[in-house]
Amino acid sequence: MADLTLPEHMILLILSFLPVKSLIRFTCVSKRFHSIILSDPNFAKSQFRAAHDHKTLTRRLLYSPTVPKLESLDLDSPSFKHRSSVRKHKLPSPPAHDDVLPLGSCNGIVFLAFDDKIIYSWNPSTGFFKKLPDPGFPPNKNELSIYGVGHLPATDDYRVFVVSTDYADDKKELTMFSSRAKAWKKLEVDFDEFCFCSNQGVLLKEALHWLDTSKEIVAFDLGQEEKHKFRKMLLPRDFNDGGGDYYENHLGVSAGGYLSLARNLYVCGDCVDIWVMGEYGVRDSWTKRYNLKFSHPPRQDWNYNSVLVLETIMVAEIFVHKRHEIGHGLVKIGKKEEETCSMYKDEGDWLNMIQYQESLLRIED
Repeated sequence: MADLTLPEHMILLILSFLPVKSLIRFTCVSKRFHSIILSDPNFAKSQFRAAHDHKTLTRRLLYSPTVPKLESLDLDSPSFKHRSSVRKHKLPSPPAHDDVLPLGSCNGIVFLAFDDKIIYSWNPSTGFFKKLPDPGFPPNKNELSIYGVGHLPATDDYRVFVVSTDYADDKKELTMFSSRAKAWKKLEVDFDEFCFCSNQGVLLKEALHWLDTSKEIVAFDLGQEEKHKFRKMLLPRDFNDGGGDYYENHLGVSAGGYLSLARNLYVCGDCVDIWVMGEYGVRDSWTKRYNLKFSHPPRQDWNYNSVLVLETIMVAEIFVHKRHEIGHGLVKIGKKEEETCSMYKDEGDWLNMIQYQESLLRIED
């Protein structure tokens, strides 16, 4: 009788085209499958590359309903608004003071700060959890005021960018972690001319981006090895900010990998205008591309809190002002009316939302 066993390279190829959720289930099939799926870095890279190339990566929204709990939702699922679609995550090691801050994610790896002192890498899909070296933050009270993460493909190096602010001495300190060097490095950068509108940087083209109160975009290239500095990019020429404090602006990355800019009324802003930078770094390439419409907003007064601009959608936490209390809602607003949905919750907040992609990748020892 002929041997019907497939060669190992064929098994690996077939497995690499499966989604992460299915692969996690298959870890129970055999010890060999368990080892390949959860412990083989080459397989993890090939699976992520295949999902990226075939545009089958699963995007999830990670948020914290109550500290230190973490939950996530499938951003592409029509069941987004149903509580049944929520995935609850359990951290192997809880923080000492219940303070968990998601610094960002890259290739499915999420970086978390515990109590503004200890940094971990975590893969929510596999549960892999690793403490990074001590960043050397001051022992007194500090706050991580500016942060972001990224990946340098040429060297397979994950970078974690963190600005720690000591309010007692009014001192800022920038440090950056390199997974390749397995160490943090203090960077000498002048902050005096910048005032960032947001904490978390938007990753694009191996650089982090923030909006500045001077109506400019401030960028930091993660691959810089010497003479570290920020650079500036200008907003669209037709970007009329005559509304002053009545409007708020948010950076994101649109479909195709272009820097995007969203603008909406702060209170009851059911219409969101989106500009896209067609050629990176070129001011005249900004185009007002489309308008997002919140088709069924709350009847009471409401306003946005946290906002994420993601490809062709915007995800936002909203506060609904009821008579004697404030309700909390999570809203996904798409280009089409059927893509827009909401989910409301009366207790707790959605804090520090980030997007992550399901993968098997991790920071190797």
